[in-house]
Amino acid sequence: MRQTFFSGIVVVLFALPIYSTEYGQEKSTPLAELDGAFIAAHTVANKLDLESGGPIILLRDGQIVLINDDTETAAQVILSDYNAFKTFAHIPVAIYLLLGPEGTGEIDDQRLIQVRDYHDKLVKVENNFMEIDLSGDNLDRQKNILTKSKRFLEQVMQQRICSSAELRCFTRCMLPMIKENIACAAASQLDAMHAQVMAWKREIPPAKWHKLRVAIKGAVLARDDNLAKQYFERLLRVKGEGMRLTYMELYFPPTPMQTLLATRSVDRGIGNAVFGDPNRMFRDVLADAARAHIKCLKFE
Repeated sequence: MRQTFFSGIVVVLFALPIYSTEYGQEKSTPLAELDGAFIAAHTVANKLDLESGGPIILLRDGQIVLINDDTETAAQVILSDYNAFKTFAHIPVAIYLLLGPEGTGEIDDQRLIQVRDYHDKLVKVENNFMEIDLSGDNLDRQKNILTKSKRFLEQVMQQRICSSAELRCFTRCMLPMIKENIACAAASQLDAMHAQVMAWKREIPPAKWHKLRVAIKGAVLARDDNLAKQYFERLLRVKGEGMRLTYMELYFPPTPMQTLLATRSVDRGIGNAVFGDPNRMFRDVLADAARAHIKCLKFE
């Protein structure tokens, strides 16, 4: 955990982002100056609100951050076990993406090279399993995911063909292990987050803690039923976003609008191929596991 001096945050939100690089600087005209005065007044009001509105928790980039009395305290909540569960759960999904979207059937030379390259990466991980910080059933499950995925790719490389039925059978057979990894990843993040939040709660007077506000930064398509939103809804005893809880969508450059369109299309295919639900990826993948685990946490 680290601490740094925090001098204040200024955030201005508009239907059209005034400071976005997509918009050029307005010419200095009386009308532009008038609107500039509005922006300046809004900025001052934001600063006053942040200075007097009580503690703030931010969840961003794998960290949870407390801003209290001009001091910023950060702690990591995405740990090594979470990353392992996530990465192995992604293996069957990656194989679908290599073989599914372009259409199953005969594997051409270019796609065969991609399949071999991914297979080689699996072999490297297999040869370095001792570096993975898991044990018992959790470690055995990752070995099982890798072994079955490697075997499936070896069959594809040998036959140079993959039917829709074969690919669907593979992804659906991997789903139970994917779901177990999802549950473990959700528990890892929630436990780390909860331990830190409860420690901060013990340090801050109740009257001040009751003014707590939270902002979460996360993926666009993970906004619905987001793990962190569910957690903080329970902590703050609120339902949905509002004055005390908000969600900032994360967009990916260099073409975020086009990328979002493509992601919705690709993720619809993933949802159908892996989960049997074309809409499954349009809410947080960890949502259901998070809802179950939050019920086990003690907030008082």
